[in-house]
Amino acid sequence: MTYIKIITPTPGLNTKERVLQIIENRETGITIKEMSQKVNRPVSMLQICLKQLISAKKVRARKSKVSNNLIYYPRTN
Repeated sequence: MTYIKIITPTPGLNTKERVLQIIENRETGITIKEMSQKVNRPVSMLQICLKQLISAKKVRARKSKVSNNLIYYPRTN
C-alpha cells in the first residue's frame, strides 16, 4: 500500500515574493534565465509569477536591444 505524506510549506517568502524582491534589487533589470538560477525554479513557474506581477503593475518588461530576451524591471510610480 502506498502512503502519501503531506509536507508543510517552509516559512519565508513564496516564489512570487522572491521574484519581486530580486527584480526590485536589480535596478538595471534581469532576465528570466538569471532569475531562474537565483531562485532555483523552472522558467515556466517564473513565467506564471511574472505574468501576475506585470498585471498587478509591480513589474515591467522590455525587449533587449542586443538579444530578443525580455528584461524585467521594477515598476516606478
